[in-house]
Amino acid sequence: MESEQSPEEPGGLKAIWANTLEPVAPLPWYRRVSLKLVGAGVVVVGLATALTVAAVTGAGAPTKHQVVMADEIGHQVRIPEDASPEVLRAAFGERAKAFRYQDLTVGHYGAVRSAKAELTVIGLTGSFRDPQRELNGYFGDLARSSMWQETVSERAPYPPGPLGGALECAALDYTTTQETTCVWADADTVGIVTDNTGRTAPEDLAQRALEVREAVEVAAED
Repeated sequence: MESEQSPEEPGGLKAIWANTLEPVAPLPWYRRVSLKLVGAGVVVVGLATALTVAAVTGAGAPTKHQVVMADEIGHQVRIPEDASPEVLRAAFGERAKAFRYQDLTVGHYGAVRSAKAELTVIGLTGSFRDPQRELNGYFGDLARSSMWQETVSERAPYPPGPLGGALECAALDYTTTQETTCVWADADTVGIVTDNTGRTAPEDLAQRALEVREAVEVAAED
């Protein structure tokens, strides 16, 4: 026959706790927190720290570019300018008025030991949100311009190469002569490459423009 337990005597786990000679302290808070919650907190804190560092240092942002004229591009070398940089900017600024740029630089290129400029490169550095829109504005200005008196023909897009953006080339027909031009545009730069001889077809100048761009579009200095 089972012994009866008085109402005053605890049973089960209560009896074990009651028979413990030393008082049992409650678990500390960090023992009561779920390990999953702890792990999630560490991830959140780490992510917040990484985002803060990226915001302060600019880590992860696209590299900004600028145009710096090279001394040599392929088989052509840069010809020393007779005019000062200020005069060149003023002279070619009208040609680039379709763009809102921060800096303009000009380079003329030709054969070694020759004073004849066969290739003209105009480089613009700034902020260009829509490369295709920049090209449309430029070629549209050429077509409407009474100053340059030229007709734009054979305008067509071409692959812009590894630097991205957009590239278009066209033939420029004047009253007595002809030139070929290619223009690239990306978020930071615009380059206008013009073959002054008129002997280069647009599709051939497109390849030359990629060489020019690779040589003159560089990472911007801080």
